[in-house]
Amino acid sequence: MQVDDRSNRLGRGFTLVEMLIVIGILGILASVLIGSFSHVKTTARQQQAQTLAAEVATAFNAYLQKEQQWPDEFLDRTEMDQAVCRVMQGKKLIDLSTYSNVVNKVINPSSLDRYGLLDPWGRAALQRNAKATENTAVESGGTVADHRIQFRLDLNYDGYVDTQDYSDVPEGVKIRRSVIAWSRGPDGQDDFKSKNPKAKGRYPYDDRLSWNHAQARAEK
Repeated sequence: MQVDDRSNRLGRGFTLVEMLIVIGILGILASVLIGSFSHVKTTARQQQAQTLAAEVATAFNAYLQKEQQWPDEFLDRTEMDQAVCRVMQGKKLIDLSTYSNVVNKVINPSSLDRYGLLDPWGRAALQRNAKATENTAVESGGTVADHRIQFRLDLNYDGYVDTQDYSDVPEGVKIRRSVIAWSRGPDGQDDFKSKNPKAKGRYPYDDRLSWNHAQARAEK
């Protein structure tokens, strides 16, 4: 008894070529989805870092407005380490409970930002590795310590953050602010010091700033 062609095709299933085509299509779709997810995650962290830098700058400004001078803990520091965080927590200027436990001057060893106020890339490194130290490498670049939020203050109270206060103010620009704060971005490097060829001539390349850099250059 002869079976029609349609029954033969249904009986034999997919050919090897057809299966390879399907697998290829699925692979392409998977790569697109993974790339999209990675882009979304990167964008989210950049936005978080931008917000965090702005919050830090606002907190410093609030402190200066209230106290009329910087405390000793701020004068010889340029990053949000534990000492600076404790002052901010004590003055209730930043809700650091979101980032670390520095209440009553006690650093909880299990807290995410036990090494100071870290940007999203630094916090992610601690989430992945509970035994991480300041010198632990971060997947996107730098060490945990490199991902502390940076700041520079108007130390002589002339209304500007500039090279009179610090020798490493970004690009030597005189910035009309009482404080500037920033995240070094995923690579953990300041863009004005970076050896990354992509960063050359594009400051800030991946840093996230509390100030408008283009406007600051115009005010110089």
